Amino acid sequence: MAKSECENLRVGHEYLESVAWPSVLRQQAHNRCYCKRCYPSTLPDTLTVAGYKYVIPRGWTRFAVSVDEPIAQFHNVWKTWLNCYHGTSIENARSAVEHRQLLLPSDVTLAGKKLKIREGHIPGENYVFTTPSITYAALEYYAHTYTFESPNNSRMYTIKVVLQCKQKADSITVQPETVGARAKQIEICPHIPNEELEWKTQNRSAVLIYGLMLEIKPCNEDDSPTETIPIPDQSPPLKQTRDAPQYSLDISTDSDEIYFTKKKIAILIILILFTLLPVAALVLSQIYKADCPIEPRISFWLFIFGVVGAGTFLLLFFIALITFRCCSERLKIGRGIGACLLCLLILFFLAWLIMGSIWVFPLKAKVQFDPSNTENYCQKILYMFIFGLLLAQYGCIALLACTGVITAAYFKYRN
Repeated sequence: MAKSECENLRVGHEYLESVAWPSVLRQQAHNRCYCKRCYPSTLPDTLTVAGYKYVIPRGWTRFAVSVDEPIAQFHNVWKTWLNCYHGTSIENARSAVEHRQLLLPSDVTLAGKKLKIREGHIPGENYVFTTPSITYAALEYYAHTYTFESPNNSRMYTIKVVLQCKQKADSITVQPETVGARAKQIEICPHIPNEELEWKTQNRSAVLIYGLMLEIKPCNEDDSPTETIPIPDQSPPLKQTRDAPQYSLDISTDSDEIYFTKKKIAILIILILFTLLPVAALVLSQIYKADCPIEPRISFWLFIFGVVGAGTFLLLFFIALITFRCCSERLKIGRGIGACLLCLLILFFLAWLIMGSIWVFPLKAKVQFDPSNTENYCQKILYMFIFGLLLAQYGCIALLACTGVITAAYFKYRN
């Protein structure tokens, strides 16, 4: 009876399809799973290649990348080059594979983007960084984690991304880890000492990518004790030294992205700020409820805008907060319902904007802010607030339209 496909291989294939990983860059014959079933505990944890030890990626699955085999044979890559890893994101991994190498800061990608050292990493370190330890490459400093829902069984998985590479032995400089583990007396890898965990080189062509490694786990599944590695405090030190730098570098491609933690905080802050506007509208609608006889529906418009707007942004805030506290930002919460709700809200706010414009703008020429003029009176703060609010919404629509036109024109020009 034929052996059934490993679950990690199946889920990995599904994930690669979901991120549109190019099929022409795959080398299916060399895929390999290192789970407990496919790579039992009786097999070695490390191997020595070209005189250097590297750690077997237990628990990971390799999806092989097509390589230039004649060049690999010419340089005797498979017998004389070292094995190593490079933690990164799925987007950067794809870009690196498409470029056939890991790029350096200041390199320009095929898309015309000039690479920069990522925020929070050591400035001036224009190197490609690799490691012989899958544990070190998988640290959150380097390897990004994603959440994926399998279309086969609707089960959620966390997926971490690392590139598997061959590297020319005489191209590397061996140096200690750069995440502050030695200062805290933390052993990152049980097989490679902290003092030898990081390799660096300025020779792009000395690194050959041959595999995309995915660590696939059912969502919220606890790590086994042998895989749990304490992560050092990620807060930046007051001073960096050459002997013990506190950050490392991921420059495989679009490296001006920032830490995802900061992205989460920024999203939550933006949602809070956007909630303040409808709350202000709601408050003003109640304070000046009877203070606009020229058009009593102005207070009503602000009240509905405030209730719906505040409710919407608060709902988005709590959804984002719950999502960030779960597996990852890509957790899909009610995809169909969420999309329908978003469309309905957009239609509502457009309709409500038009209604408010009909009630507010025609009054501009005759509205009075003197309470003694009871026929044309409207409280000044109330009227100016709704007038400015309507203009701001039209301005946002115009800005989005211009941005869309410019973006479309840019991509048309690029193509």
